[in-house]
Amino acid sequence: MIIQDRVWDKYISDPFSTIARKQNSDPSLGNTPGLLVIDMYNLVFEGGDGRVEDLIAKFPSSCGQVAFRSVPFINTLIAEFRKRDFPIWFSTKAWEQSKVHGHATRKPRKLPKLIDYELFNELDYQSSDNLIRKLRASVFFETNLPEQLLEGGVDSLVIVGESTSGCVRASVVDGFSLGYPVTVVEDCVFDQNPVSHAVNLFDMHHKYAAVCSLDQTISALQNSE
Repeated sequence: MIIQDRVWDKYISDPFSTIARKQNSDPSLGNTPGLLVIDMYNLVFEGGDGRVEDLIAKFPSSCGQVAFRSVPFINTLIAEFRKRDFPIWFSTKAWEQSKVHGHATRKPRKLPKLIDYELFNELDYQSSDNLIRKLRASVFFETNLPEQLLEGGVDSLVIVGESTSGCVRASVVDGFSLGYPVTVVEDCVFDQNPVSHAVNLFDMHHKYAAVCSLDQTISALQNSE
C-alpha cells in the first residue's frame, strides 16, 4: 500500500520522500505479534494537555496535548491485542538503577521522584501485564525482554509510546536488529518536538520499520484471524 501524504513530507525533499513513499506501508505482522508500549508514565503528562511550548519551562519532560491525544489510540490498540490474546509489554524507568547509573538521555529534567515513572492512570495497563523496567533508551538494553519474546513465541513487533525520536526509535532499531519485523503506529507515538517526530518517523520507515496508521494496523490484525 502506498500512502500519498506522510507527516514527514514537508521536511523531507525528493528524491528521498518519493523513495520512502514507494516503500511498503503495510503492517509487518506475523502469527504472534507482540505489542511494546514504551514509557507512558506520569512524567510525560505533567502540566496537563496544553501546548508543549507553554509547559516545558516548568515541566521539561512534558509532552502536553500530543501525549494526551495518543492515549485513546493506544488503548484501542491494546484492546485489539487483548481480544486476540496477543502478548503486551509496557516499559518504564528502572528507578533504583537510575539513582546510581543516571538517565536514558542527556535532556534537561527536574529532580525525579518515583511517582513520575508510574504508568499513567488512563492507560489500559493491568497488573497481570508484562512490565519491563529499563535504564537506557532501548527497551532491549540489559533487560530480559529478548528472552520473554522468545518464550512467548513472538514473531513480529508493534511499537507505540514515547518519544518518537528517543526510546521508541532506540527500541525499533534494536528490535529490527534482533530480526523482528517491526510496525510503528503513527497515531500512537509522539514527541515534544514535531520536527523530531516527523523526521524520525521518516528514518524508521525508510530503514527499520513499517510506519502505519492505527486503522491499518487494526485492519491487519482483523485480517489475520
